[in-house]
Amino acid sequence: MGVASAPVAGDAVGALVGAALAKGARRLEKAVGMVENGEDDAIHQVRVSCRRLRSDLKLFRKLLAGDWATDLRADLAALAQACGEARDLEVIAELVRESASSEDNQEHVDTILTTLTLGLERAAARSAEVVLGESTQALLTTIEAVAAGPDLNAKAAKPCSEVLPQLLRSATVKFTQEADKLKPWTSDDDWHEVRLLAKRVRYAADTSASVLGDEARATAAHAATYQELLGQHQDHCAAADALTAMAVDAAAQDDPELSFTLGRLTERHRAARKPLREQFLSLYHRP
Repeated sequence: MGVASAPVAGDAVGALVGAALAKGARRLEKAVGMVENGEDDAIHQVRVSCRRLRSDLKLFRKLLAGDWATDLRADLAALAQACGEARDLEVIAELVRESASSEDNQEHVDTILTTLTLGLERAAARSAEVVLGESTQALLTTIEAVAAGPDLNAKAAKPCSEVLPQLLRSATVKFTQEADKLKPWTSDDDWHEVRLLAKRVRYAADTSASVLGDEARATAAHAATYQELLGQHQDHCAAADALTAMAVDAAAQDDPELSFTLGRLTERHRAARKPLREQFLSLYHRP
């Protein structure tokens, strides 16, 4: 795939659509190659690549003609979802290792980690099968073809300098509207939604930075900071939910001691949310 020169402010914004999709296709193709070579973090990189492409398609949705982007976003979402369980289990297992202490029954901790590791290995194998399958190759071919000549509407002929600030502002406003509602006691789901919106702002700003320059790069940096904090928060929520489900299984198998250890670990991850929420709110509301 050839590498086109980056669009500039006076270029039609439609040129940036094709450039962004071509870059996304290269990123996804590289991640698929990582999976094929058995490299570390490969499944996660496939997931990230899919999310970035979906974010670009959402950013440019008002410039696109027809329904092709809807179908493409759905295919990318399906591929990302196929990689989700493996990535989640990898993160949860690492958090359990970090949170376990000398106060815990080591045998129980080892049992929990073994269960998570076995689940991770099975999930990773399923993910790799999907990533290396024909449907993913077909998806890559489609993205490359679309990037070479995306079907755009009349608005795509307007200059980047006119359209991109509007598109980036739209993503930022949505994030701000939801972040303004967050309180220390707000539900986990609402915090997770704001994390997704922060990620969308970051990706939108990254995509726009070649044209909008330092202002967009600064927006991306701020969004990345928010995303990192909220990502840690979400990891602890996921770990608490997974450990709770394991505790239910242990109780069903009449193993109250293992259930107790799982309960202690769960509470640590639930408690870890509080300082992260406070840190985010302090940073977000800083004058």
